[in-house]
Amino acid sequence: MAEQKTSMGWRIVEIIAGIIVLALGGYAIAYPGIAAATLIAFLAVGLIILSGLEFVRVFSEGISGWRRIWNLILSVIALLLAIAVLVAPLIYGTLTLGWLVALALIFAGLAVAGRGTAGMTIVGIIAIILGFVALINPISGVITAVALMAIALIIFGLELIVSGLLGRWV
Repeated sequence: MAEQKTSMGWRIVEIIAGIIVLALGGYAIAYPGIAAATLIAFLAVGLIILSGLEFVRVFSEGISGWRRIWNLILSVIALLLAIAVLVAPLIYGTLTLGWLVALALIFAGLAVAGRGTAGMTIVGIIAIILGFVALINPISGVITAVALMAIALIIFGLELIVSGLLGRWV
């Protein structure tokens, strides 16, 4: 009996979490500026963490002198970029996030187009074109990131709700 109550309790928690995540996806669609600001804030935090990791690797044993210098350079670049994003998020945050999305689209498009099937080649070409558009206009890259985040939140929220209702992962 106690196991069924716990299982039902977790199912209810899963449904409630799904509703919250689904609402966050709807919120990202309704208020894309706030969603973009959130992504830019996460970008700054990620850059600070990356900077710290690369700095720690400078002192790791078993790496060459050039590798140490490379890690130090990467650490400084990531820290400076994080500071720039924090100081002027509208300018540097938008540019950095937009260009990262652009590069991701270009590389993913090349990988997908390389599969050789007609459908994948078309999808790859579209991704490459969108990537170059985002390189030229980083705001379109930020819009793409917000749209992908909203879609992912909605799908994950629906998945949590259905899993909670069924009592198993779907």
